Amino acid sequence: MKARHLFQTLFFSIIMVTIFSNEVFGQQDHRKIRIAKIEIYPAFLEEYKAALAEHAKAAVQVERGVLALQAVYDKAYPTQVTVFEVYASDSAYQAHLKTPHFLKYKTGTQKMVKSLELVEVEPIALEIKPELIRDKK
Repeated sequence: MKARHLFQTLFFSIIMVTIFSNEVFGQQDHRKIRIAKIEIYPAFLEEYKAALAEHAKAAVQVERGVLALQAVYDKAYPTQVTVFEVYASDSAYQAHLKTPHFLKYKTGTQKMVKSLELVEVEPIALEIKPELIRDKK
């Protein structure tokens, strides 16, 4: 478990570099931020990673309320997947749950998931170098 804690700490450091623009920081009180800790059955790992990558890409591209959906796996324990999710609001999250790409991901991967833990989190410090912010307007 010590390796998993270290992995999660490093994960947060990497993730924060790519998520927020100055505009979003002003909306901090309304965001919904969560971590999904997922364990995958080994036989489905590659198939699961492909499905998750497809889902994350679609969600960020199509849904204005999905600010970040980033997934990594522990190199020492590849079946341990962590997803960092940031939504503009709870209503954006609720809308996300009804999208075709989420429903495809959820139903298509259900048999692959050994365990799932959803953790609601609150930001303490979300810093980013201004030159790393990509403006997609």
